[in-house]
Amino acid sequence: MKMKKFMAVLAAAAMLSAVPVTGCGSTIDPSKSAATLDGKEIQMGVANFMAQFQAAQTDFYFLSYYGEDMWNSDSGDGSTMTDSVKESVMDTLEEYYLMDAHAADYGVELTEEEKTAITQAASQFLADNTKQACEKMGATQETVEEMLRLYKIQAKMEEAIHKEIDTNVTDEECAQKTFSYVRFDKTSKPETDSDTQTDDDTEAQADTQTDDAETEIDNKPAAEAFLASAADDFEAAAKEGEYSVLKCSYGAGDLKEEDNTTSMNVEVLKAADKLKDGEMAKDLIEAENSYYIIRMDSTDDKEAAETKKESILNERKSEKYAEVLESYKKDADWKINESEWKKVNFDELYTQKAEQTTTDDSTGTDDGTGATDAADGTDTAADGADAADGTDTAADGADGADTAADGADAADGTDTAADGADAADDAGDTADSADGKNADNAGSDN
Repeated sequence: MKMKKFMAVLAAAAMLSAVPVTGCGSTIDPSKSAATLDGKEIQMGVANFMAQFQAAQTDFYFLSYYGEDMWNSDSGDGSTMTDSVKESVMDTLEEYYLMDAHAADYGVELTEEEKTAITQAASQFLADNTKQACEKMGATQETVEEMLRLYKIQAKMEEAIHKEIDTNVTDEECAQKTFSYVRFDKTSKPETDSDTQTDDDTEAQADTQTDDAETEIDNKPAAEAFLASAADDFEAAAKEGEYSVLKCSYGAGDLKEEDNTTSMNVEVLKAADKLKDGEMAKDLIEAENSYYIIRMDSTDDKEAAETKKESILNERKSEKYAEVLESYKKDADWKINESEWKKVNFDELYTQKAEQTTTDDSTGTDDGTGATDAADGTDTAADGADAADGTDTAADGADGADTAADGADAADGTDTAADGADAADDAGDTADSADGKNADNAGSDN
């Protein structure tokens, strides 16, 4: 799985290479020290490239949402997005170099095949981006290779550390019950027809509309009506009333407020726990701002139990890795060279190459390659990598599944590009099936 994770990193690099960027040259001295780990220097060339690589992805995915001043905007804690990304990158550098320093403890090393793949990916990255972009990013064969080498070492170390967990999960630990439910908000605001009103209607009803907007409808009668109609056929009644039927899976531990891992209110879980297979609760279940109509589907859901087991194992893996990393940090001497690191900024934005469609005079049709031009008007060999139908772009990545957008998780841009490498095996961290995390009939779950 970790080879897949590494290939996702290479796909992320390919993604960026297929989205060449423009910018001015960097004034940062790559030979200077960005930080030291137990006296060993971490060069600015590597640190700056990792930061700029993340910035380029963030620019590409979020610039249109947050505008050109996004790097100076408050990320929510009083710091700017620039500060947040730089802090995250420096944390990642510390983590990866610590894993690199302890690789021998787990017998971790790169194979010749892996080294070759890294070299090839770095070369392709440089070939696919404009000279201006590479200069701005501080991208050289050495810095790109080092970033990918660190990603791979960390992935192999993580895999080795995960093997140390206790893989025994008892049936009691992962046992799950699953119930279906329809949820109603206790109150809701009335719908308005403001879009279809004439100017005269709007003027005449201005005052009454204001009053109506402040008046809330009691949804209990509607919930009770559905409860009565659902007694014979839960799904049919929901379809008839155009209500969404959602499901929630839970375990015995979730019945305690402090241990609840679902997004469902504990009072609803407790009510469900009294039901047998196929049994529907006779009364509305009231929880904070909602009414629930519930039916027990299975008091021994094997599929949900298997999902819960994977979640438990993933949690153990995460905790073990964090434990080992923390022990490394405790024993290490990590120092940031603030005078050099403060020079890193993202003031010059990275942009995608403008896509151009060529016309063949003899046929009057485009060439169907989907190629894009570099900012300086020259094409790169990678531009013709699209499918013959011209509908796909090289940005789709090697497997069409992973995108560099994952590395920009959350709008605050605080995650590093390495986050985009997480494989699907990390996706099972939660035990819920669809227990209230989806939008339903009248808003979010309590």
